[in-house]
Amino acid sequence: MILGERGITVTALSRRTGVHKSHLSRGLRHAEAKVIGGDLAGRIALELGLPVDYWPEYREAVVVERVRSDATWRDRLYDCVSEGSETTRSR
Repeated sequence: MILGERGITVTALSRRTGVHKSHLSRGLRHAEAKVIGGDLAGRIALELGLPVDYWPEYREAVVVERVRSDATWRDRLYDCVSEGSETTRSR
């Protein structure tokens, strides 16, 4: 696991990120259907000396925020991903 490679424990990372150790541990292991949110993924990356967008959860959160805040961008993205499907929408 990357924590071991970076020489940091879950306990130390939880202190640095301000997240309870058990929550962080379950999220990193995807135990009990726990997932790491985009903001936390970015904070973890920075604490490990990685680019803020290292984890896909962070990148996904950025895309979702953009989709929610920009209707034009949302519709263009929808058109792109729905190409070839039977889904149609009226504008």
